[in-house]
Amino acid sequence: MSKKKIHICFNVISDPNWHAGNIYIFNCIHALTLLSNTEREQVIVSLATRNKNDIPEDILLKVDNVFIESIFHIVFYKLLKISPAWLRWKWLNFRKIDFYYPGGNLPKQWIFKWGGWIPDFQYRYLPHLFSQQELDTREARSLHAAKHAPIIAFSSECALNDYKKFFPDYIGNEFLLRFVSNANKAWLQLDPIETQEKYNLPDKFFIVCNQFWKHKDHETVIKALAMLKQKGFQVCVVCTGATEDFRNPEYYPSLLAKAKELNVENEFQVVGFISRQDQIQLIRRSMAIIQPSLFEGWSTVVEDGRSLGKTIFLSDFPVHIEQNPPYTHYFEQKNAEQLANLITQYLDELSPGPNKEKEEKAFIENQELMKNFGQKLVEMARVCLAG
Repeated sequence: MSKKKIHICFNVISDPNWHAGNIYIFNCIHALTLLSNTEREQVIVSLATRNKNDIPEDILLKVDNVFIESIFHIVFYKLLKISPAWLRWKWLNFRKIDFYYPGGNLPKQWIFKWGGWIPDFQYRYLPHLFSQQELDTREARSLHAAKHAPIIAFSSECALNDYKKFFPDYIGNEFLLRFVSNANKAWLQLDPIETQEKYNLPDKFFIVCNQFWKHKDHETVIKALAMLKQKGFQVCVVCTGATEDFRNPEYYPSLLAKAKELNVENEFQVVGFISRQDQIQLIRRSMAIIQPSLFEGWSTVVEDGRSLGKTIFLSDFPVHIEQNPPYTHYFEQKNAEQLANLITQYLDELSPGPNKEKEEKAFIENQELMKNFGQKLVEMARVCLAG
């Protein structure tokens, strides 16, 4: 007996300072396309966005509908939110959505069911990185989800346990949904050497793919480079990611100053925010990924590395250990000497990519992981609808 067809609408996250948010949504879409034909036929997939130009072409081809949130829709929903709950009749759901994800500050009783998403509680652990206004805003969002979201997705067991610790009065609507990065087959057919040459990079380099936010801890990488250079190892690290941090505008210039002070400004190369396709090609071409981050909800770059079969030098943050990708070597958080020693230890074993054999193995594994992720997404929607 087939299950009832459900309409899932994804909310494109309009935050220019958080590019990983949209990558997350697009990975959700990719995951649903890998469901079996029978499973996919039971799901209508839509996207809601304010700007269709924000959506990659391959994503547009994989959804059934794209809803443009015009001023009319925005005003309509705002008026609806301040209306009494008994006025929110189901027939006002003119798009016939069953489950909306991720929801933001929607009321508990809404014209369709919705799911909240709390990636992590970084603001609780590293409050010094946020203004008081940001701390209040993030806490308010978490509390709203705890009180009103019919279901809340957590990307890691760590975040889920934190939620139970911080919001013990609102337990019962949690759902563990570890996301997976999509290994785009078309990207694997490209020549990453062309991308390397496009950015005038050396043949041998390691890569860090993080925005230049303080908790991403680029400073430990710079210190490790200096230690390696003192030992006679000429190692280059290429960094992708936006260089602006609205919370700490002096951070990026301070990193460049530190690199110059330690005489590794040539070894610490920043290409900045680049296209997703170029980023993947540089990851493929790199000798290994370095992820020094001090806090993650579920690291996208770690999942990227898993999907490409890359060696990763990874800080021992609990979520990174929970992710547990293959070909990984852990170092203690903030410990530049350990990182430098690991690089020295494995340097002779590493070579510029791509490693086709590892990529092909990782791709096969990725397709199964993505399918499982898609099934969990649908399961979350059905659990919510049944509640």
